[in-house]
Amino acid sequence: MKKICILLLISIALKSFGREFRGKDTTNFDSIRNLEYQLEGLSNNIINGEDQKTRIVSTYYFIQKLKQVLIIKNSFNYDFTLLKTISILKPEDEKFRIFTWNLLLDSGKYMYFGVVQMNLKDTFKIFGLYDSSNFVKNKNHAILDNRHWIGALYYQIHQYKYKKQTQYILLGWDGEDALVNKKIIEILWFDKEGNPQFGLPVIDNGGEIQNRMVFTFAEDATILLRYEKDKNSIVFANTVAPNPILTGKYRYYLPDGTYDFLKFEKGFWVRYKDFYKFSKNPHKYRKE
Repeated sequence: MKKICILLLISIALKSFGREFRGKDTTNFDSIRNLEYQLEGLSNNIINGEDQKTRIVSTYYFIQKLKQVLIIKNSFNYDFTLLKTISILKPEDEKFRIFTWNLLLDSGKYMYFGVVQMNLKDTFKIFGLYDSSNFVKNKNHAILDNRHWIGALYYQIHQYKYKKQTQYILLGWDGEDALVNKKIIEILWFDKEGNPQFGLPVIDNGGEIQNRMVFTFAEDATILLRYEKDKNSIVFANTVAPNPILTGKYRYYLPDGTYDFLKFEKGFWVRYKDFYKFSKNPHKYRKE
């Protein structure tokens, strides 16, 4: 019961992000730096806290303290170099930056948290991200807002534009639970009101148009998923069950040594086979 109450408090704390603030005026980073030291301690407790209660309570206070920092004018330009366990990504256009982090529960499952900080001229708009992974059906085809987010720890961002709309590829990791891990190719974009949206039907996965791709594999396996700038491609390892009778049981899935990739063509990220045999005429992937 105590855990549920604390998690509800975290949810309430995140709700306070979804509004526009006029930044507190400051011409130096001294006040932000002092708050960063507090954030550093809390972020370390989120990862290294000896018990679940410590980790959850640290998450709550981290969110409150982060909000206090991000409404300070000029905070968008502060790098937060002390926050080693928090992912902070910023695209080339510097329209926003996205913070993500995770919380390990005693059950072995991970919960994810995030904040999108917009870079506006006179104000800052901040969105909390709510991990709704357990409630999203048909993950590969859903378009989601910040309150219905598929949680992940993002580690790479790529900005691109098609027909005047700027979109962003986010690559992320999800520890899921004690049996499986996941990696995700997410599409982030902003609606006419400037609100973040996750998922867009721009991935051609062997003829099936998807809003995102989610890879599920064994907990002790390591798979490659990254954006290769020189070839404008998203390359990823293929995984298989070691035995046909284990097909669909993802806790057994391991890399098979082959790598496919997505290449941007006419508004779609199209899947091709054999990245390391890349040629002028690569073979498109077709689902069997």
